[in-house]
Amino acid sequence: MSEEDKVPKTALNLMLELIVGRKKELKLMIRAVEKGLPIIIEGPVGTGKTEMAKALASSLDKLFVRVDGDDSLTSIKLKGWYDPPLVIEKGFSRETFIPGPLTQAMEEGGIFFYNEVNRAPSETINAVLTALDENLITIPQLGEIKAKKGFISIFTYNPQDTVATNPLPKAFYDRCVWINVTHQTLEEMLQIVKLRTNSEDSLLNQISCEIVEATLNHPELEYGSTVRGAIQLVSLLLGEEKLEEEILITYVISVHSRKIRCKTTSRKTEEEIIIEIVSKILSKYDDNDRISRKKEN
Repeated sequence: MSEEDKVPKTALNLMLELIVGRKKELKLMIRAVEKGLPIIIEGPVGTGKTEMAKALASSLDKLFVRVDGDDSLTSIKLKGWYDPPLVIEKGFSRETFIPGPLTQAMEEGGIFFYNEVNRAPSETINAVLTALDENLITIPQLGEIKAKKGFISIFTYNPQDTVATNPLPKAFYDRCVWINVTHQTLEEMLQIVKLRTNSEDSLLNQISCEIVEATLNHPELEYGSTVRGAIQLVSLLLGEEKLEEEILITYVISVHSRKIRCKTTSRKTEEEIIIEIVSKILSKYDDNDRISRKKEN
């Protein structure tokens, strides 16, 4: 039996209905779940890390418990806490304990999804490491809570984001199956835009995705935009009979200018680069009646 034959076809097919491309990565996620191994998905913003985790939970019909990393997310918030009025009345017990998201996912055999784990304080990461090691956590006054069969942890990490973040310890990577994702191809972006917007406007879809691709490949940008920007642009312009260059530039600046960043060596602004990109892309469609180019002075 081949490796592909061993993969649960139903779960994989369900995920592929929700996620464009990523077949290799999705198969790896399913295999990690089969073996009870935690997963860390690493990649830039807008590469579908969260959608992949949600698709996995949906395909396996598992509880999906999400937390987002920030410096206020303590280990107590992850594990759970006692309700003070109930403790006064009934003392420390399971009845007075309010499970946190990690405990809830463990007790129900669900997926614990930790978004942007590198934004969490180190004490929170240490609490998670214990759960990864032994599939159990210890609650003061209550004792050990062991994870139900099927419990799995999925973490995401954006290596491009270095503001208000903490480097992940080697011990974290040592315990996880690492999946790296990058921005998708133009063809895949077109499929995603059509899926998310239900747009049958092939010209608008094409131009919107070409703009994103141009930002990703631009030599003066530290990082480009995302397919989410293409989805937003299509949503804003869907139904327009004419695509006027000046209006398109206004919308593109609104959608993309804060999703991209110029290199420190560039003498241009993000807005200037966007104008250049839009003008260059539209020049390929000069013979299309729907494109209205702005007139040069």
